[in-house]
Amino acid sequence: MLNFRFSRALEVLIALSLILLSGCFAEIKRPVADFDWCPDGSLGELDYRFTSVSAPSGSPIVEEVWEFGDGSAPVRTEWGEVWHRFPAEGLYHVTLTVTDRCGISGTVTKEVPVELAAYIHPGWRLNLGFPVKVTGVVENRADLRLLSVIIRAKFYDPDGLRLTAGTVEITDLDPGEKAAFEVEAEEFSARIFYASVKVESFIVDCPSPQGAVPFDEADR
Repeated sequence: MLNFRFSRALEVLIALSLILLSGCFAEIKRPVADFDWCPDGSLGELDYRFTSVSAPSGSPIVEEVWEFGDGSAPVRTEWGEVWHRFPAEGLYHVTLTVTDRCGISGTVTKEVPVELAAYIHPGWRLNLGFPVKVTGVVENRADLRLLSVIIRAKFYDPDGLRLTAGTVEITDLDPGEKAAFEVEAEEFSARIFYASVKVESFIVDCPSPQGAVPFDEADR
């Protein structure tokens, strides 16, 4: 019984020593949660990259929890970046909660307007002459410059069989700028009857957040 009490007291003493060494008995200071975001157009979808720029006020930050306000499950991660695909365009309230080694948390919520940065106007046209091509207008709806927009068209016969496709790249679109485009079919066919067109990918000139910890792309 005496050995048990001594062992238990030793465990408590070790635990208290670890707490003291970690600085958790000092004045409580909450970490400051903060984040930046940018559209990620690598797949041409409503994907966004979120970067934590949170600052510890005492002990190091050991966990971050992201809530994207779209009904999806919270994402728990360590210091760095996360990617998220939103289900539709709209205004979302995104919340980041950070917790330091002492278990002290800080939180922040921001309104994030989500929309497809590279937008193809619906008035595009299919030209069945030679060469067969799609013409239209693409617009930059982001607040940042689009370095590149890849537009892909697919061409079908009357039965819905895809016959060929084509792509074109538009570069350097400023916020709000529109540009005309045309996508030629890679192969000519007199059976081409209709087409589809979409943004395949785009690259946004995202600024590097200050204070962000470098993130390994392999962790995505």
